[in-house]
Amino acid sequence: MKPKLLIVDLDGVVWLGAKPIKENVEALKKLQEEGFKLHFITNNSTSPRIHYARRLETLGVKTSPDNVTTSGRAASLWARESYGKLKVYTIGEEGLVEELIIEGHEIVSRGSEAEALIVGLDRRLCYDKLVEALKALSKGAPFIATNTDNILPTEEGPIPGAGSIVEALKAASGRDPDFIAGKPNPWILEVALKGYNVSVNDTIVIGDRVDTDVEMALKAGAKPVLVLTGIASTMSPQEVEILRSKKVLVVRNLTELYASLKD
Repeated sequence: MKPKLLIVDLDGVVWLGAKPIKENVEALKKLQEEGFKLHFITNNSTSPRIHYARRLETLGVKTSPDNVTTSGRAASLWARESYGKLKVYTIGEEGLVEELIIEGHEIVSRGSEAEALIVGLDRRLCYDKLVEALKALSKGAPFIATNTDNILPTEEGPIPGAGSIVEALKAASGRDPDFIAGKPNPWILEVALKGYNVSVNDTIVIGDRVDTDVEMALKAGAKPVLVLTGIASTMSPQEVEILRSKKVLVVRNLTELYASLKD
């Protein structure tokens, strides 16, 4: 039986930084033509969902903001469901801020006023932001991370990810995050599946990282596919065999996946 839904990572699968991964994009378009449903999940919380949807549309992949789940959305939703609407000090960019506002949280400019700290990737990070975040943690505010990816793949090589910022705050505060919303936590997959009448067992998860995409799929009971176009770009035969023993499909690109699903 063919899977009913494909969960697709963005960074390292659809693009590297500003550069599309052409063979993967073409394969996704063909999969849509074959009737496969696509939903995109990313640990990158920097941009609003509409930005990712528009970028996919410009590549010829049909989608909408409702077909995109970011770690920012997952973190904001979890915070509201766990604590209600909060005063939040956040380290993050426009995408995370927008998701917090959508869920009714209030953004505050001082850590001392915060009822929670939510941390994502912030490419405009400065020392003052870390100081305010530490104030929030020192008063006992919940510490929520969008994800703990230490690096992010780009066309020019990896750059520091949200996990690098989380590690700095862990070192300063002596506290681990109370909740990590993004991959490999199956919570973000649960958020993505809302609105679909699809069992997780009928879902394929496609990603370029073993420690996030593959691990999330295995934890949730989905079918994992590792594509070697991002963080994971090369693997030894022994590493591939270990993954295959866990029922992980390893492909060089999504053209190979398309061929296997089309047969």
